[in-house]
Amino acid sequence: MKSLKRTRDITPLPSRNFKITVDDQPVDACEGETVLSVLLAANYARVMENDRNVASGAYCGMGVCHCCQVKINAKHKQRACQTLVEPQMSVETLTNRFKEEGIKHD
Repeated sequence: MKSLKRTRDITPLPSRNFKITVDDQPVDACEGETVLSVLLAANYARVMENDRNVASGAYCGMGVCHCCQVKINAKHKQRACQTLVEPQMSVETLTNRFKEEGIKHD
């Protein structure tokens, strides 16, 4: 399985880290960081697809804009910037519940 590489970290990760999966690819993460910080370190710019099927990236990074909603452990619309990583966490980007369930949005 191909792993994601973190190429945009400002400082090296501490030695005590663990793996999470992002779009079915393992990536290193460490206690105390958010899902958004992992996504940005792994060079993800587009993280969310809204109900009108438009992709967007994180904007404010502090939970206000809701532009970084991802699917975490099978739960849709979790704010990546407000969610701390946990071992074995599964993150899916560019997901949309309406699209997955065949629901049309007017």
